[in-house]
Amino acid sequence: MKFTYETFDWRELANRLARDGRMAELFRELMLSANGDVERALEYLGELSERFRKELGFDRDEFERHLREQQLITGSPGARRLSARGERALRSGCLEAVFGKLRAGGTGEHAIPKSGTHGEPTDVLRPWQPGDESYDIHYRESLLGALRSGRGHLHHDDLVVQERDRSTAAATVMLIDVSHSMTLYGEDRITPAKRVAMAFAELQRRRFPRDSLSILLFGDDVQEVTVAELPYISNGPFHTNTCEALRRAAEILSKQHQPNKRVVMITDGKPTALFSPRPGRDGKRQLMINSSYGLDPQIVTATLNQGARYPRLKIDLSVFMVASDPYLERFVSRLVEVAKGRAFRATLGDLGSQVLSQIFGRR
Repeated sequence: MKFTYETFDWRELANRLARDGRMAELFRELMLSANGDVERALEYLGELSERFRKELGFDRDEFERHLREQQLITGSPGARRLSARGERALRSGCLEAVFGKLRAGGTGEHAIPKSGTHGEPTDVLRPWQPGDESYDIHYRESLLGALRSGRGHLHHDDLVVQERDRSTAAATVMLIDVSHSMTLYGEDRITPAKRVAMAFAELQRRRFPRDSLSILLFGDDVQEVTVAELPYISNGPFHTNTCEALRRAAEILSKQHQPNKRVVMITDGKPTALFSPRPGRDGKRQLMINSSYGLDPQIVTATLNQGARYPRLKIDLSVFMVASDPYLERFVSRLVEVAKGRAFRATLGDLGSQVLSQIFGRR
């Protein structure tokens, strides 16, 4: 038998991995900016092809070929679209961009008031930490670790514990503001909000599969979307009907059976719209709008009344503000006071890490 030996080029491998990483990052940012429109994203690249070739080491055609090889897109030219695998890759990419790659040794816990029981053992192993129960130690893996270390005896650094599913199931409604100001004056706030929502959904799928997640977009009215639809959402010429968003969220959570219920709101503006309690002559709800300077007392009062129901309904409210607006801050301060919730001021750069760390707790 004849063997052929070749020299392994580590530098070539490193360059290839770096190139794949740049492609993955470009895929994520293009799809978010283009609202999931593959045709539009590739058109962007075509216009900047020469520049991208020099800076990234690949051009538009190579990029498209890579996406097809990875089965991230499907369809013929003129009708190219994200595949289901592409949508999943986009959510995974958002999670890694927002919160870093999840380490196998730390499943984390919900930052919630009601703890679970001891729970069933999982397949997840992690290093032993002070406070871990002795019955959770995985002795076979611990002994193998001691043998691999070559110390000849068992050291606490060799101990490995088997994680248990201690999490208590939670039902979450995420409210995303899609009013016109989410892309006002050249500042794009909707893309970071989408990135956070996709990262949130992916983290929950991986770590807390028993949890439920509903996503509501709120502008003049409220629209529920699925996780799969997140890449394609955008804001529009809408006002901010926070009252209806809070009402719909409570309505959804009232039908859920998880012991912990929470609402996560991402918004950049004060409430400016409200449905009239009485329908119009056509039987439809009438939208009241006041976008003038300051806070409209009627709109604010109705919205606060919705928030005031949350403690009684045992709903935890967290509001993330992505704009510096004194009227927004004044309103949110009153809202979280009556709702017994929490408010956070977030920049577009740290929105994702704030949302995931505050809601899921420290990993």
